[in-house]
Amino acid sequence: MKYRIDDTLQNLIDWPKIMLMPRYAGGHDEQMQGLIAGATVIAHWNEGDWQGSVATFIKLPDGRFAIYNDYYGSCSGCDSWKDATDEDVRTMCINLANGAYVFTAIEDVIEFLSTPPTDDDGYSWSFGVKSGLLNTIQHSHEES
Repeated sequence: MKYRIDDTLQNLIDWPKIMLMPRYAGGHDEQMQGLIAGATVIAHWNEGDWQGSVATFIKLPDGRFAIYNDYYGSCSGCDSWKDATDEDVRTMCINLANGAYVFTAIEDVIEFLSTPPTDDDGYSWSFGVKSGLLNTIQHSHEES
């Protein structure tokens, strides 16, 4: 399995689009799916609770694939997007992009998501995030 964290993705952030998005407490679905300019969203998973995790799987404009995730809360005190300043949004988006795992093949994404979380995966991919995104991918594949 081949993946790496690629800090060059921050150069692909769709700033005009991101900066106009609403800033609310919740799953950040719009921000997560609209983070990278020209990317195609393959799958998006949101825990759908008052607070939790959200993950997105995209195909980059150059043909590579990327996955990234975030946490969210239900109020201004527990969600960093709620009433965030422009500078806060810039920092959060750069952190999302810089923390993305980048793959050359879709099979490598599936393999990564199919394995139990390890310490190397980082804390954010535990607690069902890997399996949640994988289940979303498999479900959408069954429907098509």
